[in-house]
Amino acid sequence: MSRNTKLLVAVFAFALAIRLVTLMFVLPRLRPNTDLDSYRSLAQNLAAGRGFIAVASNGQELPNVGRTPAYPLFLASLIRLGGDRLGLFLAVQCVVGALICVLTVVLAARWLRPGAALLAGLTVAIDPNSLLRCSDLRTETLFTLLILAGVCLIVWHPNKAWSWFATGLCWSLAALTRPIAAWIWIVALIIFCIRCSPPWRGSRGGFCAISPSVTDASPANSCTGKSRRSVRLFILFLFGFLPLEGAWAARNHALTGRYFLSTASTYNLMFRAAGIKAAQKGQTQEDAEQEFRARYGDIHFVESREQFERSLEEYQRVTRQELFSVPTILMKQAVVGCGKLLVGPGVRALDNSLGQTEPPSKWWPPVYSAALLVALLLSLVGIKRLGWQAIIPALLLLYFVGLSSGPESNSRFRVPITPLLAVLATAGICGTEKKE
Repeated sequence: MSRNTKLLVAVFAFALAIRLVTLMFVLPRLRPNTDLDSYRSLAQNLAAGRGFIAVASNGQELPNVGRTPAYPLFLASLIRLGGDRLGLFLAVQCVVGALICVLTVVLAARWLRPGAALLAGLTVAIDPNSLLRCSDLRTETLFTLLILAGVCLIVWHPNKAWSWFATGLCWSLAALTRPIAAWIWIVALIIFCIRCSPPWRGSRGGFCAISPSVTDASPANSCTGKSRRSVRLFILFLFGFLPLEGAWAARNHALTGRYFLSTASTYNLMFRAAGIKAAQKGQTQEDAEQEFRARYGDIHFVESREQFERSLEEYQRVTRQELFSVPTILMKQAVVGCGKLLVGPGVRALDNSLGQTEPPSKWWPPVYSAALLVALLLSLVGIKRLGWQAIIPALLLLYFVGLSSGPESNSRFRVPITPLLAVLATAGICGTEKKE
């Protein structure tokens, strides 16, 4: 076994051990029937062969079009293997979390010295939010693994056809885990546009310079060949990305008459519209959301095409009407949401799953938030040191922060970007090691 392999095994073992120890303390406090966002109900019905259905707010078992299938299928496979046991689900999720730490080391090793790459992986291993989310029966841990796997592939093999196809497949599965990744192909498109851009194709540190694949002696011919190859690679990425999404959109069309991946995007816009309404009326966010759902229905479930169409149209109409009615409130909520996402301590992370809650520590939230703020500032230094090599993690950070910042934001949404921040922050501290 090589030294690097031993290092990765050690990171995996440490990360898994600390996650399992955390689970040992958390599991007895969790409600045994925990089913946040209907994922467990969907998995139970899938495992029993009844299809992608769950119990709606009206008590009926109905087809669900708000959740995407990857995480319920993940849970259903565990039910078929070991039964419907919360401890089993979360223990396997701890394994997935440990693999994220390993991939963080792999990603960091592209630019950093071995010791620095190890530091990045250990940072994710001990990050309290990442640790706790392994004990949360929701999608973030699996989603992060899929996103990070794709990043590692294209960072280490930027000119390989199989690498971009596999990245498309990983990110497609990520979109079927959390619909927020449905538009991540735009990030890939920007990457390819930068590869083809004349100012950067042949510049020091640009894509042509760090990963040459064309042997023509003429710089112009070389970059022209590079542009053509980039187009081919992007097409291969789409071949990996689109088929699974298309199949799920076709399933939703068969139920509703509309092609879409999930109603979550419309639902989240409702969250933001409800937040504006709550601020105007002096209500809480939760009260405004409940009022909205009671009046216009729940578009995550399909009772009939006609009912779904009416509810969806009402959601869209009211959202358009409310969302930009007071731009200052919308902007303020986006800024506050960004802060909660990036530096929120998440002291109430598992409250919805706990049988009995306890008051949070007074000293821990400010200490953890201060550490997160330092890490964020160091990541900016890391981006500066890496230069154009940081384009992929930087674009993904902007993508996830931009789409997740709103009144619904919380520390849960930070999990997918934590490995990227850890790598960039470590680069800010330790500097970089050029890889040829």
